[in-house]
Order: sequence, then C-alpha cells, then structure tokens
Amino acid sequence: MNILTLTGVRGGGGTTTVTGMLGDALHGLDQRVLLVDLNASDLLRLHFDVPHRDGHGWVAAEFPADWREQAFDLAPGLVLVPFGRTAIEDAGISHLLHGDDFWVRALPGLARDFDWVLFDCPAYPNQQTPTLRFHSTLDILVAQPDIAAHVLLAQIGFEATSHLLVNGYDPAWALERDVIQDWRQHYGARVLSQIIVRDERLHEALACKQPVTRFRPDTASSQAARSVAQWCLSTAG
Repeated sequence: MNILTLTGVRGGGGTTTVTGMLGDALHGLDQRVLLVDLNASDLLRLHFDVPHRDGHGWVAAEFPADWREQAFDLAPGLVLVPFGRTAIEDAGISHLLHGDDFWVRALPGLARDFDWVLFDCPAYPNQQTPTLRFHSTLDILVAQPDIAAHVLLAQIGFEATSHLLVNGYDPAWALERDVIQDWRQHYGARVLSQIIVRDERLHEALACKQPVTRFRPDTASSQAARSVAQWCLSTAG
C-alpha cells in the first residue's frame, strides 16, 4: 500500500481540488483508492457530492478502527472519509485532536483493501501531520507560482519523499514563468514536470460536485492529473 500526503505550501493553493482529481485519476488506472480529508474546512466531500451538513467524518469516530462507519463508497475501489466538521459544530469536538495519530494507528488495517491512501493535509503554517508525512511513500507539496509561495517554499524545505506540484499556472504571466524556472534551478527533479494550468473548469466541476477528471476528462487539467497519477505509479514502483 502506498501513502500519498498532499500539503499546500500556503492556504488557497488548490490542494483539496488536486487531491480529489488525483485520487479519481488513480482510480481510473485500476487502483483501489482511499481519500482522507484532514482539513477542518471539510471541503473534499464537496468534490464527490457529499453534503457539507452531513454528519459523517473521521473526527466523529471514537477509535481508528471505526473509520469505516464514517466513510462513503463512491465507486468500487474508491472510498472517501470526510473530516466531519458537523461533529465539531454540534458536539464541540476539537479539530486539533489526534488527526496524525488517528490515521497512523489506522494504517496497518488499510493495506488489504487499498493500493493508495491519499491524505489532504492542512496547509502551512498549520500543517499538523509530521508523522503521516514521515510514513508517506510520496509527499507532494502543492503551490501556485507566486512570490508568497516562493518565499514560503524556501522556508519549508523538502522531506526525503517530497516533490513540488505547480498548480494554477498561467503561462501568460512572465513572473509565473520566472518563478517556475527558479524552482527548477534550485530544486531540480523535486519539481514535477507535470503542471496544472489555471482552468475555470475546475471551479465549474466543483459547482457540479465532481472532480474535473469526471466533469471534463478532456481538459488540460484532467490530462495533467492523469500524468501525475502515472508518475505516482512509476515512482512508487
């Protein structure tokens, strides 16, 4: 079983969208995929038509072994576990409680059912999943090519399994081209060759409660997601 952690270099970089489309792309390559939302915003569910006010979510599970009771079977071999914001709002459960530890303890029981577990992790500076990232097969940092991300990435650095995925790139802007060139010069092969371009259809897909890989599989962003999925398979071996 492979563990893939995805973390935004900063908030608003589209990591949750990337997690949904990449999980769907891996599933399209005949992989058994578990998607886990570790963000209190609880938005990953919206990409798969799960209502935001639905009470299911892993924070409502008393023990790691109970996560299945909070999950949604989206398709054969594709399962989503939302965060469970309603449990916080209605019962006062702290969203800081044990996310990292909860899923590290749950990992041994997942291997027989899944080829990939994707964790949508909180963005920096609120990233609170160091143990999961330590256990990950691949760790993907997601960043838009802007100056804020440029500075933050230099502060964050890379873990042993970390790679950078550029999201929301607009080739019309010279500054964004320069930022990507600088990242490639400084971080080399750590920067994925696949780039997700800025695409309004990503927002349209969310409005239709689907990952873009289902909503518009012919778009450049969908093709990029499939390329990243292929890279994950080849890199993980």
